[in-house]
Amino acid sequence: MPAPTLDDLKLHLRIRHGREDADLQLKLDAAIEQASQFLNRPIPWLADVQPEVGEPVYAAVPASVCAAILIGAAELYANREAGVVGTIYTRMPTWQNLLYPYRINLGV
Repeated sequence: MPAPTLDDLKLHLRIRHGREDADLQLKLDAAIEQASQFLNRPIPWLADVQPEVGEPVYAAVPASVCAAILIGAAELYANREAGVVGTIYTRMPTWQNLLYPYRINLGV
């Protein structure tokens, strides 16, 4: 499975029009970057087994990593400001929970 695309994000957000595509693409790119930084690896990452010669082989992006990216992008879309005024806002750690099994090079 490749990393989520703009169409995947629009489906996740249930958006059918194209008026916000540039903004949504920015948020998707930011969510992929955020997930990549959390995982300490690029998305997609290289497969464990590489051919002797030729193009690098990338591992399929796990479904839970794709879901985390979509959740992160949706969070950026829904909360476009730096703060929330006059309401209780609780951020759920769902995206981190989905990403934890794929983190590398954490050290001790």
